This record gives sequence, structure tokens and C-alpha cells, in this order.
Amino acid sequence: MSNQPVLVLVDDDADVLAALKRALHSLSAEIYSFQSVLDAINFCDSTRPDVVVSDQHMPELDGCDFLEKVKKRWPDSQRIILSAYNDFQKISSAFNSGAVDRFICKPWDNKELIFILNKAINTPRENSFTANTELFDIPVNFHGIISADESMLDLFNSIKHAATTNAPLFVMGETGTGKELVARACHHEGFHKTEPFVAVNCANFTEHLIESQLFGHVKGAFTGAVTNQEGLFSAAKQGTLFLDEICSLPISLQAKLLRVIQEREFCPLGTHKVQKFHAQIISASSNSIGNALLNGEFREDLYYRLNVITIALPPLRERGTDLLLIAKYFLKKFSKIEKKQFIKLSRDTIKIICSYDWPGNIRQLENVIHGMVILNSGTEINAEMIIKSLSTTVSISLNRKLSKGLPSNTENLVNNAERINQGTQHKNQVIQPLWLVEKNAIESAISFCSGNVPKAAALLEVSPSTLYRKKQNW
Repeated sequence: MSNQPVLVLVDDDADVLAALKRALHSLSAEIYSFQSVLDAINFCDSTRPDVVVSDQHMPELDGCDFLEKVKKRWPDSQRIILSAYNDFQKISSAFNSGAVDRFICKPWDNKELIFILNKAINTPRENSFTANTELFDIPVNFHGIISADESMLDLFNSIKHAATTNAPLFVMGETGTGKELVARACHHEGFHKTEPFVAVNCANFTEHLIESQLFGHVKGAFTGAVTNQEGLFSAAKQGTLFLDEICSLPISLQAKLLRVIQEREFCPLGTHKVQKFHAQIISASSNSIGNALLNGEFREDLYYRLNVITIALPPLRERGTDLLLIAKYFLKKFSKIEKKQFIKLSRDTIKIICSYDWPGNIRQLENVIHGMVILNSGTEINAEMIIKSLSTTVSISLNRKLSKGLPSNTENLVNNAERINQGTQHKNQVIQPLWLVEKNAIESAISFCSGNVPKAAALLEVSPSTLYRKKQNW
């Protein structure tokens, strides 16, 4: 055997296997192909594969279970599942558990297939982003997302893996957490980064307008349609279409979107001429998706199609060190834009920032700091400036906190290089193990949803596969 990477292809369909070999023959790798998954297992038992590509539906053993075996034997291998648009639930579960690193949908594009395999072959198993003892001083700027929090660095790694799939991605998070930034990061990490990135907020349009925006129309399709107009499905070309606030999409259009995802084609309004849809879909929603599913306002079958791989964004209040890191980033950014001299936050300002929950998340923090920079002058942002920038109700609450003394975790933050130290102690409080708190929350959500795990997952803002996996581990 040469020193080239070992690539293993597994598919019980001889024609598919032959097509894969033809498409990948130019790769710098030793390629081994198997129609029998059992033969592939025997080979992998004795030979370390660098990359394994497996079909999902095979008679002897399905692809996810096979790749789980490969993971146990060779955890450093790159594992890729190949499947048509079905059985997403199991594939999503395998992706979240780490058994599957990448997902390629059938039918595939050869250029995209080669890109994904090249990236897999040349990507080491170690995380691209690693923890650093001086994280506060060395933050990561990942396509515009600023962070030094270890959980966010893990999320960046997830984005890098998810971006190499051509399956739909679903971004969940509270309003203002940066869902579009995540979608853009996925676009720039993926095969289509040189193609258009098209974003639309579904909540900003009426039913008639959003249909015309998505599908486009021909002249005379409706009153006022005086010219042909290209829709966003067409404008995205082979790039990325980002559908923000997807739960706001009218129910009548949800069925049409489902057909576009399934058939990869659409018709502009006013014509039956079919156009092919080539872009990857990334959709996003805030907390409202759970209620929309419960109330029958969002189709479950569409939710399953869109939510193949979930990327869950934490709120700003749970991002530890990032709160002050991002505040300082915005201060520097807007001081430069507005030609001001601000260079620091006062200690009292830091206390206020860390005492507030920031329900509007990063967007609210950005607006508050921008407003303070515009309306004030000097080199330091003080407490009076930020209290004026926040609402009257918030100001009263903050003044009470400041007059009574701040929680110990906030003082620790100021005194320890402005780091956030969660972990305020409460006397006489019974502390349950974290796994038990999580278990109770999940069971309560499933019970509330009458046993419907996907709906419970939507309410908890995680993927259904996450709940299934955790239930198996109890």
C-alpha cells in the first residue's frame, strides 16, 4: 500500500459504486470499493481508512450503523454518509452523535463531491479551533463571528463540518444571536462560496409578495406585474438561499417550498415552465418555531426536511467571556466609524453590562453601544451613558442592583481580567446534577407535547436526534 490516504467507498448498487469511482479517480488517494458492507467491515478491521463514504440503505447493515462501527475502530477517520432525501432523522442523529462527519445528498454534483472529499482527506481530525489559556486576549474571528468562549469554538467546528454537506441546514437561536452570520459562515466554508448568498426575512413580506419574491413572475401574472421578475430561487443560482424567520412563511407557501426541496425545481408565477433549483437552503427560526408546530401553523414534514442538520446558537447571556469581548469590539468599531475617541469601558459600565440579561442579544448590545458612541464624547464609556441608553425600566432595575451591590460573579469578572465567572452560590439550595436537570426538562417537554419528540425538540431549540440520543443514554 502507498503512502496516499485510504478512501473506502461502500454501496450495494454496482452502478452507483462505479459512478463514484469514476468521479473520484483523480483524487490523490488509494480507493477501495465494496458492494458488501460486511466485506467493508472486514477490510476496515485490518486497514485504517482515512475517509469512508457509505450509502445509507443497504441490505446487510445501514450506513449509519456501519459508520458507527468504523468510528469505534478508527475514531480519527472521516466518515461520510450518502443518501437520497429520506431517512433524515437517523442521519441527523448520527451526525449529532459524531458517527457521521458529512452528508452528501443523491443525486450529487461531481464537482461538489470532489470538493467535499478533498476537504475530508485534507482535514485533520483535531479541531480547527482549540482552547487557549489566554482566550480573552486571543479571540477568534470566524467569518465575522467574534468569540473566545470554548462552546462557541466547538460550534465553529460544527459549522465547518456542516458546511461541506449539500443537505438543508437549520439555524436556531433567540432574536439577535447572529443567525444570518452563521448562515454566511456556512456559505463561505462550503463548496458554493463563489456563488451568490441570498438572504430573505420571511416575516417582512405579505403572502402575495413573498411568493413573488421566492418564485419570481412573468409579465401579466397578476395586476401590477408589468415585467418579468427573477425570483430568489433563481437568483441564488448554485449558491445559498437563507430563509430567516421561516416559521412566518404562510401555510399555503410551505407546501410549495416542500416541493422545491423534494423535486429541486419550481415554476415562476404565471407560467408552467419548470426551472431547476440548485442552491443550498439554510433556514432559521427563533423560539416561535416550537409554538408554530404545536399550533399547526408550520408543517411538520417541511420542518423535518429543513432540519436535517441543526446549528443551535446560544444566547449572549450564556456566552461567558464573549459578553465583554463583543462589547469592546463594538466600541472600537463604532468609535472608528463615528470618528470618536472612545477606547475603554469604565468599571461601573462593565458591572452594568454584566448585570443585564440582554434579551435582544448581540443586536441589542450593538445598538446600545453604537448609540452611546454617537451621543457622547470622551475616551471612556461611563455608567451614566449606558443607563441613559437603556430603557427606563431597565435603568431602575440596574440602579437597584448597583445600590445593593452586585452579585459575586460580576465582581469576579471585573477583578479577573473582566472574565465572567458564572457560579453564584446560594445557601440552603439543593443542587441537582446537570444531567438530571436536563433529563427532567426533556421529559417534561415530551410529556407536554403528548410524546411528540420533534415538537418537544423544537420547543427546547435542539434537533430531534439530540433528544433521541439522550434518551438512549439514560
